[in-house]
Amino acid sequence: MKKTLIPAILLSFSLLTNSQINLEYYLPDDVSYNKMIPRPKQFFGHEVGEWHLSHDKLYFYMLELARISDRAVWEEYGESYENRPLGHLIISSPENIKNLENLRQQHLELCDPAKSQKMDIKLMPVFIKLGYGVHGNESSAQNASALTAYYLVAGEGDKIENLLRNAVILIDPSLNPDGMQRHSTWVNFTRSLNNNPDPASWEFSESWPGGRTNHYWFDLNRDYIMLQHPETKGRVEAFHKWKPNINTDHHEMGANETFFFQPGIKTRNNPLTPADNQQLTEEIGRYHEKYLNRIGSLYYTEESYDDFYVGKGSSYPDIHGSVGILFEQAGVKGHLKETPGGLLSFPFAIRNQFTVSLSTLEAGLEMREKLLESQRQFYREAADLTAKHPVKAYIFDEPDDKNRVAEFIKILLQHKIKVFRLAKDIRINGVTFSDETGYIVPLNQPEIRFIRSLFEPVTEFADKTFYDVSTWNLPMSFNIQYAGLASSKDADGATGAEVKEIPFNKGGVEGAGDAYAYLFEWTDYNAPKALYSLQKAGIIARVATRSFEVNDGPVKKRFGYGTVMIPAGGQPQKGKMLERCIDSVARECRIKVYAVSTGLTPQGIDLGSSAFRVLQKPSVLMIAGEGSSSSDAGEIWHLFDTQMGIPVTITTPSRISSLNLSRYNVIIVTGSPETGSSGIENLKAWNRQGGVIIGYKNGNSWLSRNKFAEIQFVPQYSDTSSAGVWANRSDDRQIHSIPGSIFEARIDITHPLFFGYTRDKLPVYKTGTTAVKKTENIYNNPAVYTSSPLLSGYCSKENINRLKETPFVSVHGDRIISIYDNTNFRAMTYGTSKILMNAVFFGQILQ
Repeated sequence: MKKTLIPAILLSFSLLTNSQINLEYYLPDDVSYNKMIPRPKQFFGHEVGEWHLSHDKLYFYMLELARISDRAVWEEYGESYENRPLGHLIISSPENIKNLENLRQQHLELCDPAKSQKMDIKLMPVFIKLGYGVHGNESSAQNASALTAYYLVAGEGDKIENLLRNAVILIDPSLNPDGMQRHSTWVNFTRSLNNNPDPASWEFSESWPGGRTNHYWFDLNRDYIMLQHPETKGRVEAFHKWKPNINTDHHEMGANETFFFQPGIKTRNNPLTPADNQQLTEEIGRYHEKYLNRIGSLYYTEESYDDFYVGKGSSYPDIHGSVGILFEQAGVKGHLKETPGGLLSFPFAIRNQFTVSLSTLEAGLEMREKLLESQRQFYREAADLTAKHPVKAYIFDEPDDKNRVAEFIKILLQHKIKVFRLAKDIRINGVTFSDETGYIVPLNQPEIRFIRSLFEPVTEFADKTFYDVSTWNLPMSFNIQYAGLASSKDADGATGAEVKEIPFNKGGVEGAGDAYAYLFEWTDYNAPKALYSLQKAGIIARVATRSFEVNDGPVKKRFGYGTVMIPAGGQPQKGKMLERCIDSVARECRIKVYAVSTGLTPQGIDLGSSAFRVLQKPSVLMIAGEGSSSSDAGEIWHLFDTQMGIPVTITTPSRISSLNLSRYNVIIVTGSPETGSSGIENLKAWNRQGGVIIGYKNGNSWLSRNKFAEIQFVPQYSDTSSAGVWANRSDDRQIHSIPGSIFEARIDITHPLFFGYTRDKLPVYKTGTTAVKKTENIYNNPAVYTSSPLLSGYCSKENINRLKETPFVSVHGDRIISIYDNTNFRAMTYGTSKILMNAVFFGQILQ
C-alpha cells in the first residue's frame, strides 16, 4: 500500500506544481466524446486549469461550439461597459434546437395563469441556466463553463441524449467579462512556470481594485433589483425571456474553506419565497452530495449564506418561480496555494465547479416534472395571495421630479411589473396623489411577491443576522411618496391606462420669445447634468439662495431654493444662439427651462439680487486607491460619469503631495488614504485658497485624523454582559451591526446642500454603525436623524438610540463637508444622490 501511495502523492504534487493536467482529470468516464468537437486544449493551446482563461478565449470557444454543432446556438443579450459580449450557449438535442422558439413560448405559457393549466408538463423539457463567475476573480467558475459546454456538445451515448432530449440548457460562461479579464491578466502575468504556492506571492495579491467587480467597481451580484448596469439589465431580460426552472450561481469564497451548496441558513430565508422552493433546493442538494462524495471533495450546506436579499443571482430566481442555487468553492485566486488544509490547486477548484454543474443537470432531468409543476403553481397562486393580503395596490407620485419617477417606473417595467396611470386624485395621510402625475401598481398580477418585496417597509425579522442588506424598499430609496390601498374596489377604481413606455419628461424652453433670463428648477434629478452641460459650453449660471415667484406671460409659478438662473446678457452666446443652446441641453436632459422677459418678480428676490450666487463649473478630483473602498469610489465615479456626464479625475493618495491642485475646485476623499504629511499640507493650502473638500463615509475619519475638521464620533455600543456563549459570539456581534437599513433624516431645505428638496423629511440609506455628534454651529447640521429614525430594515435598539438626533451631513468651517453615510448606495438611492451633487456644485458658496 505504501509503495503505491507515496509515488501517487509525489505524482499528484508534480502535476499541481507544474500544471501537467489533462482533460480526463475533470470528465466522467461513463461518456464517450465526439472527436469532431475541439477539445479545450486544441482550441486554447493549454489544458483548462493550466492558465486562467481570458474572456476572449472563453467567448470564442463558445462561438466555435455553436458553429460546429447542431446541438448548440449562441444567443447574445448585451455588452459590458467595455463592450465585451454577454450571452449564453443554448444546448439541447438537435430536434429541440430546431424547435427552440416554440419550446420557449410553450414554457412561458406555463408562467401565465390564464394559460398554464392546459399545458402538459409530461411533454415539456426543463430549462436550466448555469451561470458562472459574476465576480470576475472567482475564476474557477468561468473556467469550469468551458468543460460543461464541451461535455454537453461532445458527449455521446444514451445518457447525454436523454438529457438533451428533456432539457434546454443555457450556459452563461462569464457573468462579469470585464472583471474576468482584469483578473485573468493579473494571475497569468504573475504566474511562475513552476507554480509557487507561497501565499505571500504577488500572484495572490491583485492590485486595487481587483477583478471582483465590473468596470465601475460594482458588485454585479447585488444589482438584480436596481438594474443599473448593462450586464444585469441584459441578464434579467434574458431571465424573463427564458424563465429557467433552475439557475445556478457559481462563486468562490476564502481559500481556507471547502465547498458550499444551498440551502443556506433556513431561518434567514426571505418569507416571501414559497416554502416549496426550499424543499426543491434541498432535494437538488442531494444530487450535489452524491456527486461530490464520488470525487471525495469536502463540502457543507445550511451554513454561512442566506437568500433574504432577493437581489442576488441565486435569490432573484427564487422570488420569480425558479430555483436559484448558490455554489461557493474555496478560491485559489491564482494557480496553486498553500492553505491550512493543504495545497489548493486551480484545477481542483474547477473540477468541483464542473462536478456540481453535472449534478445540477441530473437533478433537473430527474426532477423535471416536479420543477415544471412548481413553476406553474407559483404563478397560479398570485390571485389567492392578493385576496389574502391587506394591501391591494400601491400608488405613488412625485410631481416635482418626473425624471426620477420615470427611472423608478423603468425599473418596475424591466421586472415585468405592470404599472398604470392613476384614474383619479386620491388623498391619503395628507398627501394628494394626482391623476395627472400619479401611478398605481396593483398587486393582483403574477409578480405580487416581488412587488411586495420592493414596496413593503419591514422592521420585524425572525432572524436578526444578515448576509447582505436588510431592506431595499424602492420608493424610499428614490424618495418617492407612496401609499397602499386596502380596498380592491378603491384599487380598481383608481387604475387607469397601462404604462407601456417609460414616461420620461419632455424637456425644452418655454415662455418669453425675447428672454431676459432663463430659469430651471433644481428639483429635477437631471438638473445637475443640465447645469454642467451649460457650464461646459461656457454659459454663466447663478443659483437662487432664496425663493421667489414669477408672473410673466405664460410663466406663472413659484421657484424654490436652488433654482438656476441664466442671464441672457453677458454670455458668450447671444440671442437665438443662446436660446438654441439652452433648448438643446434642456431636451437632452429632459428638463423644462422657463424663459422670462423681466428681472423683477412680484414676490421674493429679483433676478438681479445678490441672493443669486454665481457658480463655478466643477472640476472634481477624487482620491482613491489603497486605503479607500473601491465600492464607494466606484459608486461616485458611476454617478458622475454615467448619470451626470461630469468628468471626475481619480488619483492615488501617493500623488497628492506633488500634484498641482489648482486645476480642481472640489476634492472628494473616500476611505482613509495615506497621502503623507506633504500631501496634507498641499490639500490644506488648496482649501484655504477656496477649494471644497468632501469627506465621504470613512473619508471623515481621514478629515478628523488630519485636522481638517473636528469630528466627534459617538462611541460604539459595548456589550456589558458578564458571560457569553462561545458558539454564539459571531451572531452576538452581528445583531449590533447595521446591515443596510433605511432611516429618516430631518433636513433643512434652505441649506445649499439640500437645494432641490421639497419636504423636510428624507429617507436615507445607512450601512455601518458610525455615528457622530453635531457640530457646535447650529446652521452646519443640515441633515439630522430624527428621534424615531428607523423606517425599514434592521437596527438594534441600542444603535437606534446612538443615531437619534445625530447628523447625516455636516459642514465644518469654510468649504469642508462631511457626508457620513452612503448617498449613492449601489446606485439605487436616487433620492439622496442629489446631496453629493449639491456639495459639488454649491459647496463653493458655503460661508
